[in-house]
Amino acid sequence: MGGFFRSKKFRIILCVIALFIGIMLYAVTQNGYTLPTTGFIGRILNPIRSVSNQISEHVEDTLHVFTRSKEYQTENEELRQRVAELEKQVVDYNKMEQQLTDLQGFMGVKEAHEDNHLSDPCTIIGYVENDPFHGFYIDKGSKDGISVYDPVVTSEGLVGIISEISETYATVETLCSPNLSVSAEVTTKKESGIVEGDITLAPDYQCRMIYLDKDTKLEKGDLLTTSNSVGIFPQGYLIGSVVSIQPMDSGLSYCAVVRPSVDYENLSEVIVVTDFAGKEQQDASK
Repeated sequence: MGGFFRSKKFRIILCVIALFIGIMLYAVTQNGYTLPTTGFIGRILNPIRSVSNQISEHVEDTLHVFTRSKEYQTENEELRQRVAELEKQVVDYNKMEQQLTDLQGFMGVKEAHEDNHLSDPCTIIGYVENDPFHGFYIDKGSKDGISVYDPVVTSEGLVGIISEISETYATVETLCSPNLSVSAEVTTKKESGIVEGDITLAPDYQCRMIYLDKDTKLEKGDLLTTSNSVGIFPQGYLIGSVVSIQPMDSGLSYCAVVRPSVDYENLSEVIVVTDFAGKEQQDASK
């Protein structure tokens, strides 16, 4: 056996193997392209070149993905940050647009009620916990000239009153609360009554106008405004519209279900009427 490894035949076999290995290495280093070959050698080397090409291309693709992965991660992070910035800009734009709309509405309130002294716009900062009548807190208080029982309004109409106050914030009680009574009228039909909240109507953000005669001329869609009778509200603020007419529990009179003109579910800012003509007489009547 040891003689075979020292024989001429073994040397020839080694030379052939070395030739094949050299050809394979050359094919790989040349991206699979070797010198043209024909005949028997060509038929042997063609499969080798094909395999070498596939291996070379696969290795090249793998290395390309690996080297670019960090770059892809950086680009993705930059895109995420850009998307977050754009989303924030959209939110800020929508907020500014809403504030501008509110400000224009507040200017309309001032023009329509020139004798009223109005606070600066107040932002809603929270809602009264477990309050079925949708009370909320605003970011201004006594140091801003606001007092208890001051009416709270928007460009859409009457919201409620200030029920509690501190130096820096105040609590607003809405029209949905039965603790609040507002003298109301329908000037086109010379009808009047009292608007107050009701526990059964509050979940739908509604209230009612009570003490109507059985032959009331009120109809669905009629608009109610604050009247100038004794009370704590200035005259002429829109309260809401009539939804339906129905008998009261006693059966002796009727009431009108009222949908407030203010959209409480989307309310973000309000203003407070700190003074108005006739307030001194109304303060004395409280």
